[in-house]
Amino acid sequence: MINKNQIILGKCEDHWSEIEKLKIDLILTDPPYNIGFDYGVEYPDKLTGNDYQTLLSTFKGKVPLAICLYPEESIEHLGAIFGKPDKVLAWCYHSNINRMFRLISIYNKKPDMSKVKQPYKNLKDKRIQRQIQKQAGNKEIGANLYDWFSDIQLVKNVSEEKTEHPCPVPVKLFSRIITLLTEPGDTVYDPFMGSGTTAIACLETGRQYVGTEMSEKYFNICQKRIKEWKAVQSGKIW
Repeated sequence: MINKNQIILGKCEDHWSEIEKLKIDLILTDPPYNIGFDYGVEYPDKLTGNDYQTLLSTFKGKVPLAICLYPEESIEHLGAIFGKPDKVLAWCYHSNINRMFRLISIYNKKPDMSKVKQPYKNLKDKRIQRQIQKQAGNKEIGANLYDWFSDIQLVKNVSEEKTEHPCPVPVKLFSRIITLLTEPGDTVYDPFMGSGTTAIACLETGRQYVGTEMSEKYFNICQKRIKEWKAVQSGKIW
């Protein structure tokens, strides 16, 4: 039996019919890019473009869905499966490779951009000063988040949240997407849990999580990260 706040070792397509019974409020994922590429022992399922689309089409339906993917793959594959997104966000970052941004394509729901604030640009503008006065006493003061942002950087080799996973996304990024699209207590499912970023982001934002991960190595990393996060929160620093 699958429960909330659980990660399942196995393939997402084998467990989705049971997981969706839990009332999933959001599917959030950074899917593998193994189109014509073999990652080796952890992900040996080298996929064709059609195979990739078939895999992701498992989640086609009415559940809100947010997928973080490079632009070319988003246009080629996500459009073919899910059609026109309700909203697209651009996550921009510094990198020593040519691909310096990814798209977050959102389906079946529009994000509430007022939930995340960014600093005002021109504090001398009288309109901005009036907005700041109106927001006095609020938990956060600032303008609503734009549909592109560059304040969150890639997880580098020297980052504290770096794991053995080759391409983790930052917890802060998924915490932001979760905040934009869900409410505290909601349940978020990641079909490709990887190193557990979605689970940690849910814990940090007061949401529940469910995940699947086919690699035993990364499944164990997920469990370790969650255990360590809970230990830190309880004051039992490892």
